Amino acid sequence: MTGVRSVLGVSPSEPDCYRTIGDAISAARDGDVISVRPGVYPESIVLDRDVTLSGSGQAGDVRVESSGDAVLRATVEHAEVSGIEFAHSDGEVAVDVRSGMLNLDECVVGAESEVAVVARKGSQLRLGGTTVRNPGGAGVLVFDGAKAELTGCTFTSVGTTAVVARSGGAPTMVNCVVTEAKGAVLAADQGLGELRGCRIESISGTAIVVEERSKLTVSDTQVSTVDGVALLSAGGSRPVLRDCRIAGTTAQAIVVVQDAYAELDRVVVEGARGHAVQVLDSSTADLNECVVTGAGHDAVVVGGDASARLAGCQITGGSGGGIVAEQQATVSVRDTSVVGAASAGLTARNQARLVIEGGEVRECQTGALWRDHAEGSINGAVVRDNLGDGISVLTDQPVDVAGCSADRNLGNDTRLPGGTGLPEPGGSTEDEKPPSRSDGDELDGLLEELSALVGLDGVKREVETLVRLHQMSERRAAAGLPSPPLSRHLVFTGAPGTGKTTVARLYGRILTALGVLRSGQLVEVARPDLVASVVGGTAIKTTEMFNKAIGGVLFIDEAYTLSAGNGSSGGPDFGREAIDTLVKLMEDHRDEVVVIVAGYTNDMRSFLAANPGLSSRFSRTIEFADYSSAELVTIVEGLCGSHDYRLEFETRAALHTYFTDLPRDSAFGNGRTARKVFEEMLGRQAYRLADDPDAGHVALTRLLPADLGPLPGSSVGAGAGRADEERIEQLLGKLRALVGLDEVKAEVSDMVDLLASARRRQAAGLPAPSVSRHLIFAGPPGTGKTTVARLYGSLLAALGVIAQGQVTEVARADLVGEYVGHTARRTTEAFDRARGGVLFIDEAYTLSSSRGAGHDFGREAIDTLVKLMEDHRDEVVVIAAGYEREMAGFLAANPGLSSRFSHRVRFADYTADELVTIVNQHATESGYECTGPTVAALRTHFANMHRGDSFGNGRYARQVLDSTVAHHARRTRSLTDPTMDDLCVLLPEDVPTPPRAE
Repeated sequence: MTGVRSVLGVSPSEPDCYRTIGDAISAARDGDVISVRPGVYPESIVLDRDVTLSGSGQAGDVRVESSGDAVLRATVEHAEVSGIEFAHSDGEVAVDVRSGMLNLDECVVGAESEVAVVARKGSQLRLGGTTVRNPGGAGVLVFDGAKAELTGCTFTSVGTTAVVARSGGAPTMVNCVVTEAKGAVLAADQGLGELRGCRIESISGTAIVVEERSKLTVSDTQVSTVDGVALLSAGGSRPVLRDCRIAGTTAQAIVVVQDAYAELDRVVVEGARGHAVQVLDSSTADLNECVVTGAGHDAVVVGGDASARLAGCQITGGSGGGIVAEQQATVSVRDTSVVGAASAGLTARNQARLVIEGGEVRECQTGALWRDHAEGSINGAVVRDNLGDGISVLTDQPVDVAGCSADRNLGNDTRLPGGTGLPEPGGSTEDEKPPSRSDGDELDGLLEELSALVGLDGVKREVETLVRLHQMSERRAAAGLPSPPLSRHLVFTGAPGTGKTTVARLYGRILTALGVLRSGQLVEVARPDLVASVVGGTAIKTTEMFNKAIGGVLFIDEAYTLSAGNGSSGGPDFGREAIDTLVKLMEDHRDEVVVIVAGYTNDMRSFLAANPGLSSRFSRTIEFADYSSAELVTIVEGLCGSHDYRLEFETRAALHTYFTDLPRDSAFGNGRTARKVFEEMLGRQAYRLADDPDAGHVALTRLLPADLGPLPGSSVGAGAGRADEERIEQLLGKLRALVGLDEVKAEVSDMVDLLASARRRQAAGLPAPSVSRHLIFAGPPGTGKTTVARLYGSLLAALGVIAQGQVTEVARADLVGEYVGHTARRTTEAFDRARGGVLFIDEAYTLSSSRGAGHDFGREAIDTLVKLMEDHRDEVVVIAAGYEREMAGFLAANPGLSSRFSHRVRFADYTADELVTIVNQHATESGYECTGPTVAALRTHFANMHRGDSFGNGRYARQVLDSTVAHHARRTRSLTDPTMDDLCVLLPEDVPTPPRAE
């Protein structure tokens, strides 16, 4: 290298400059400076020599853009870059430091990538005053022993975590800001790191995660507005927080789990909605001179066999207790004050050990409390001005009380063994009576109430069977015989609005009348009531809801969401944690709570498979079928009777037709839909009678067909269960009413007959033929393929073959991604949306046609689709549509496609007469009339027109009608006093001239 530094200019237009940065780098020598003039440079830069890149002008004037390959890749000993904005999309990494040192000063990295900046093994990264944005991924990744110094940087709009340290990677952040990110810092797999003087705010997940034996030091840093936990230490990690402030977390502020350690020195925690500090699972925490105010739950909780040491801390206010030691935990508290806790200032319960040396406890509900089998000591503490007892020892284990100043407490200043014990929160007292059997009249009344419900014949029979089994168990016990095995926990499957909650409430009361349950109350919960956002929180929430249901029924709606994971972030599955906790609680309290889980039939199978203990505990499933049209009318009649309305005979008939024609898609709510229809009828009746002041009592109570609104449009579907013969015939009638398509109608009708026969044979215990429900719809555009697909989905749902019957329409763009792995995710997401219905792939042949010379992501979509069709063969029907010739290529793209699409339905071009019929139908629907001469003109139009490969059939017929109506409007515009015929009748001269072949 020479001692002379050259300056090379780069500009898109200036003379004597290189046109690209890459050209300038190729011409430069080590030590040269490359001055980049304002402009946009679409290129991928490779820094393979020690140079300095310097952007001219104001911030953002120099912009380098790249898609796919990294926008900047460094492989040299030392390179400097300043004043440049980098933009990257559709790739894994935007800025890639592969070796040596890269210094980015006053730059902007805007990425739409997996990671914005990566520092790899042996490399060093320095960012000064740089802004990093990456809405779709991580900010900076430092791994494999690489080092990074990030000073005065801003990380904003980051889709996952702003700074990640993995496998020995060691980033240091000084005076940085992290905002609007899913996470701020992640240290994992023995990662290292340090934060000094940073500000972290507006985080939508856990702010700082230290796991897998990692170490992180955080000092003089503020963490605020976190939708989750501020610091999670797990897996044997050792974070240290000094002189930090944490404010406004929606969950716990600090969580230490899985044999981890946390040192907290002079840390202030304000307004945590959960615990301020929670320590579990053999972990340890040291809190020195920390301040906790306004916790939404117990301030410091130590559970499992964890331990914690608090020295010189202050805990003020809060909605729970101050310091809690539970299970087998050990807690040492020295010179610490707890003031104004809503519950006990310090509590030891279960088999925990709590040792208190000095300090002060005042203005709490109770000062210091030992209960259950806890042990420990309190020495030299000031315990005063508490609303209950000062020092309360209610345990069978030794607790030493010495040298304390306990006075001015409203209860006992010091309460030692021998006094009255306190009841368990939510538990029973000695005076509480066990469940007792009621008289037979109450049971009979409840069974009559069940019988009076509309429909649900199978449900009623199942519940009555359970009642008789319980009664038989009592009779056998009275006769000295062993009771039959009987699980009271139930699975309720079926669509929404079919009465699952109502029956669950009745079931609880029936079991109470039988003497099986103590109180019979129903506690209704869903995933948000059970699942927290951090490890340990879910077990607490699930246990709290379970305890509320003791003596009654815990009803978990949409229980399958617990086994469906928590998104694609790759984090822990807290729904599974709720299931595991639930299984243990059901075993521990098997005679105190009945659990009913509810959800869609297919989804509940996945839920029961999520934990080996679930199937054995839920041995009985009750299927709630969709209400028939007649049953929905009966529900509306019942609502009318309750509110002093009545249905005329013709109104009942109109309602029956309405419910028969009503699309039963994912929005169909069964009984809820019936109530909604009833309420809408009341609104229309009120509107109808608003201007009639003379309307009398009879008019005010009558509901007429005119009060029934129009059917909602769009998608078609139905619920799973028994076949609805009435609806099947109605849907087949709609199919037959379609114009033309004789071959299609025959194929679909034959398929329906075959499926119906298979279900009947299966119900009779006979072997059912193997029937592939997936179809190829082959033919030109505009021939009704999508319409027939919707009818087919509804027919399968009415047959009880699939759960809902909705049609999810997709094309290549909905399935194919831009990089390896993206396509599989997109295809899976589309497939999941179609669960319980039909996935309709339009122009499916485009997946098998090669697009460019790169990786064929269309083939990746096909391969993913074949696997999903096998894994979920009973949940989704796939219809692939396109031109007949091209669909042959689609089927040849994967050996598994032909076997899965064994039926092909061919859609032929419409004839001229069929196109005339389509025009005539649409004209009538729009309030127009075609005369005989007009029909003849239309037939001549369609007979004489040229039909190329792009001919649109039905779509073209609608275009002809639109043109005809436009010509009619132009013709009648000048009429001063048009008649009704003038406004409605389409004449031959309104029909457009057919286009000719070019």
